[in-house]
Amino acid sequence: MAGGGGSTESGEPEFQIAPMIDVLLVLLIFFMSITTAEILKVDSTITLPVSPNAKKHDPEMTKKEVAINARWDTKTSKATFLVEDKSFATPAEFVEYLKGRITAKPNLRALVRGDRLLPATEVERVMNMIGEAGFVDIAFSASNKEKNQ
Repeated sequence: MAGGGGSTESGEPEFQIAPMIDVLLVLLIFFMSITTAEILKVDSTITLPVSPNAKKHDPEMTKKEVAINARWDTKTSKATFLVEDKSFATPAEFVEYLKGRITAKPNLRALVRGDRLLPATEVERVMNMIGEAGFVDIAFSASNKEKNQ
């Protein structure tokens, strides 16, 4: 003897908003973590050499590159190499880190971002270390215009 309406057992399903919010938050966190992993870590203190024919960097290549920042310190006359905000005390540590990166992603390209003041012997040294780590694809970064001082 069912009477009038208004009862919660009317057979109509209710829309649950709380599980939907949980799913959306999980998806948001997932996409945020994926996006931040694909950003190329570059050292903004490096002044790149100028080449009038330099082309704009393809953002699609960022997923396939590791940036190797080579900074020249004029006070000590030494080069420091940074990869993903990590500095290395010895060349052997640098090579081992790069070996780990190329093992994890075999088709990875090394993008050398050398300071304008970096001597050619240091560029040769970093290229040798990259080759020793097992990279077969090396690219160099340059700017197509002077940086405003």
